[in-house]
Amino acid sequence: MAWSKVKNIMILLLLLVNAFLLVLVGMRQGESRRYQDAALTQAIGVLEQNGIQVETQALGSAQGLYAQLVERDLEREGALAAALLGEEVEPENQGGGLYRYLGSRGQVSIRAGGVLTAQLNPDVSWHTQDPQAQAADLLGDMGVEARQSDAQLDRGTGTVCFYQLWQGQPLFSCQVVFTYEQGRLTGLEGTLLAAAPGQGTGQGQTITLPTALLRFLDAVVRGGEVCSRITAMQPGYLMAQSFSGSASLTPAWRIDSDTADYYLNAVTGELTRVG
Repeated sequence: MAWSKVKNIMILLLLLVNAFLLVLVGMRQGESRRYQDAALTQAIGVLEQNGIQVETQALGSAQGLYAQLVERDLEREGALAAALLGEEVEPENQGGGLYRYLGSRGQVSIRAGGVLTAQLNPDVSWHTQDPQAQAADLLGDMGVEARQSDAQLDRGTGTVCFYQLWQGQPLFSCQVVFTYEQGRLTGLEGTLLAAAPGQGTGQGQTITLPTALLRFLDAVVRGGEVCSRITAMQPGYLMAQSFSGSASLTPAWRIDSDTADYYLNAVTGELTRVG
């Protein structure tokens, strides 16, 4: 038999093997999805039996999130301050992890853990017809990915609130509030994490959504909490600051109910109230 024919037969066999493996993988993935859907349905049924209704369309999976350790990045903090002050300025070390930036537009103070306060010079024009758009643009200039969570404005006076996103997911511990007076930005305060992408800590895999629902039910029952409906269950991260300047990010769900809002640790299953 000619070598070209043997080669063609071998290629055909390899293609058949690859096709078989693809079909096998697809079948297993389908079985896994069916198992997960069945487990979620059963978990929701258990909650409903205990008097807690679940809005299934508002449930989000924490799959793919992992615990991380990130380090404070002074260069990123400087860029953040420069976006507000309109110029690059040298930070003044105030001690205790606090740095202050002074410029012609005002001053910005940033503590370890990202706690930020900005007081803007009233002589500088910060007027706008659209405070929400201006605040979003400023966060973009700071290099911060964020999403608006609230706005309380009356004729240009009030506040606009954003929460930070980390790798596309909400960073529940980091929120910032922009304050406006008659269409002029006067200051902002809150917490923004200025850090490079972190390294995994190896704390363990996140629990599944059905397991999280059952952990929630168990904690509510044991704690004597009153709850009759889960209206949202959003995955994201919680941040904890260390004395060394690093911060740990832990996968978590924010669970909104008809009576209170909670954080559920997606690694340990621990439940705590928001605020």
